Amino acid sequence: MSTDSTTPTGATPVPDTAAPEAPAAEQPDAAEQPAAEQPAAGTTTGAIGDGSPAGEDAEQGWVARHSATLITLMVAVIVAAAAITGLTLYRHGVDEANADTEAAFAEMVSGQGAALETVECDGGTCAAVINGAAYTVLVQEDDNGEQHFGVTDFVGD
Repeated sequence: MSTDSTTPTGATPVPDTAAPEAPAAEQPDAAEQPAAEQPAAGTTTGAIGDGSPAGEDAEQGWVARHSATLITLMVAVIVAAAAITGLTLYRHGVDEANADTEAAFAEMVSGQGAALETVECDGGTCAAVINGAAYTVLVQEDDNGEQHFGVTDFVGD
């Protein structure tokens, strides 16, 4: 041994105080062990675009990459088309109701022997020119669906 405590010159034996080792359990053959590194059947390994053979078929097309956007756009187009169709049908119904009111008013005026020059209805009111004078017509419908007209001198601009 050296007198310098920093560099030992001899090996110091370590007493063996550990318990005796238990015999190792028998390990099954490699054929019996489950393959931890093998992928399950039907799965592929490799990432898209990493150059591996499994990734070659997995490259997506433009439609597949943008499917969420395409679906969103298609839904928006369908909603817009449904809204336009609904608005068109509503306006058509309003126009038919106004035309029916105009026809009923024209029939009432001609039944009284007056000459109806023009009539334009919008909802519950009509503007009419009868024998050269302007009139405002108020339209009221009763429970039986019959229309009643109130005619007064033109009120408006």
